[in-house]
Amino acid sequence: MGNKPIRVMVADDQVIIRSGLTALLMTFDDMQLVGEATNGEEAIEFCERIQPDVVLMDIKMPQMDGLTATGIIHKRWPDIRILVLTSFTDKDSIEGALSAGACGYLLKDASAEELVVAIREVYHGRSTVAALASEILVKSEQLEAFVEAVQKSAIEESQLPDLLAEHVPNIFPNSQIEVRIFPSYKILTYAPGTPTPLPEAAWDWVRGQVKPRTFSPEEPFPWGGQYPPESRLILGPILDRYSKRPVGGLAILNPGELEDPYDLVPIFQSLVDCIATAREKAQIQARKLSQQRVTDELVSAGKIQASILPHKIPEIPGWSLVAKLESARETSGDFYDFIPLEKGKMGIVIADVTDKGMGAALFMALSSTLIRTYAIQYPTLPAFAMARVNRRILTDTRGSMYVTAFFGVLDPQTGRMYYVNAGHPPPFLLSDQKGKPVDKLKRTGIALGVTEEANWQQKLIKFSPGDLLVLYTDGITEAQNEMGTYFGPERILQVVRSRRESSALEIQEALLADVKRFVGNAKRQDDIAILVVARGK
Repeated sequence: MGNKPIRVMVADDQVIIRSGLTALLMTFDDMQLVGEATNGEEAIEFCERIQPDVVLMDIKMPQMDGLTATGIIHKRWPDIRILVLTSFTDKDSIEGALSAGACGYLLKDASAEELVVAIREVYHGRSTVAALASEILVKSEQLEAFVEAVQKSAIEESQLPDLLAEHVPNIFPNSQIEVRIFPSYKILTYAPGTPTPLPEAAWDWVRGQVKPRTFSPEEPFPWGGQYPPESRLILGPILDRYSKRPVGGLAILNPGELEDPYDLVPIFQSLVDCIATAREKAQIQARKLSQQRVTDELVSAGKIQASILPHKIPEIPGWSLVAKLESARETSGDFYDFIPLEKGKMGIVIADVTDKGMGAALFMALSSTLIRTYAIQYPTLPAFAMARVNRRILTDTRGSMYVTAFFGVLDPQTGRMYYVNAGHPPPFLLSDQKGKPVDKLKRTGIALGVTEEANWQQKLIKFSPGDLLVLYTDGITEAQNEMGTYFGPERILQVVRSRRESSALEIQEALLADVKRFVGNAKRQDDIAILVVARGK
């Protein structure tokens, strides 16, 4: 190519830019303007006709943009060098131009000397990228690494400072960085040299902002004062994703070797958004862990509760006893018990704590233990045993929970049962004896744990051969279908009567199955407990 001038074509839709470049090129002996295009299509046509050495290509132009034109020219005429000359400093534009085949990327605010040097560099096949564009690419790559780390990891709040310390200083090297979560939690403080503390007034100012702001050297601050010469600052809020209110802030002092830190605002804003995302993920993870701990605790509590229930149903000659508990949640407030007593008698208990969740589970464990303890101490006086249980519940607890309970002492030899019903749904005693109606074992006093002044009557029933006693909790009678209708006590009697010749176990299973059919797809709200006592014929 010897002493031949570099043949340059300009592609820009702005007349003032084309005129300025034309005047500039005419002042250099080794430059020759050979054409002007106002859009990408014209640039391609000129290249086909005159084959310039270098094309100065704008990005945003009508009809066909510069990136599309760059790709086509590079593919058809690979020897033509393309130097993108634009005002765009975003990563996508820079990477898009270089990927399309541009040999250089320069900003329109470059000096005449910088432009001429860049033209000569790309003419000789050497890539040249503006300092700002290079810095943005580097920062963008580091930012992408941070974004990827945030997306991939399940971040805990305690890990957030380490994650920021690993990535954020790489995005803004040689800069002083501080990340705060309001009111005053510093999750990152980084300074490569002697730090220049940002006053609390600055963070108070950030609380009222919705976007970042840049401050050039010696520019006065809204909160008063200014930094020394050559100091540049970007300061902005971290916004909550939903409320869009500031929940923290990011400050970067001396963010790069640039005249105007405003050029780095897009990178700064992307970093702020990523920090907000990381914080939100950490909070979500914390809630998940908390919920998992609660779930694990409830599962453990449920296992402990299951261990409180009888491991197996006692076998009594001439009698059939069955019981089952189905919890609506991990834990249950319902329970039953069979308590061996002196002289071959058997204590039979079914009860329901009037609450749900962990509190009800603890109250159930306490109530079950107390009933068993006092039943053994007073095997012939169920009413007195209940009074002692009531007193201990009120002494040992300060909550508002109480428990309904049926406690009977059965003598298998005689078929007699002394019982107390402390506010519990009345069990049904069904008999095959002629003229003997269904006997409802109604309440003989209020629930346990309500008041110290409560008293309970003790009553007696007698099982004849073939008699059947069905005990249940209100999870059955108050079970609702999708229409909101209650199962009710009458359906219990209907099921039991229809299975009167069946075994105690078959009656229990039929009753549970009928409840499930009745409820259908409706959500079950309460625990269910059933206990059946049958005397052989």
